[in-house]
Amino acid sequence: MGIFVLLSSLWLLPASAEDATSTGPTYVELEPSFTINYGQGSRLRYLQASISLLVPDGGAALEVSSHSDAIRHEIIMLISAQDRETLTSTTGRSALQVDLLERIQAYLEQETGAPQVDQVLFTAFVIQG
Repeated sequence: MGIFVLLSSLWLLPASAEDATSTGPTYVELEPSFTINYGQGSRLRYLQASISLLVPDGGAALEVSSHSDAIRHEIIMLISAQDRETLTSTTGRSALQVDLLERIQAYLEQETGAPQVDQVLFTAFVIQG
């Protein structure tokens, strides 16, 4: 039973975070993808996004993985506060990437003593409404 628990807990780590000794940049995909309602008003609008984080090494990938719930919370709170114009324009999405990076880095800096994340990447981005 102990081996099953160990193997199943390793399965939960993102593939890029399995080797904490990796010395080069790696990506941590935040799973599952995000489905978020956003904006204000009576009309519901939804965004579905897949997000990966570029981290400097396997150690940072492990730190990001261990804080993934709080990181997801930060992402959801920031995206849900956006308006449609921001999310539908290239400039707005680029600004959102910068804002997400700053927010995630600030959180991780507070929790781990280092920003841990070099870049936020949208690997899918679909808006409805």
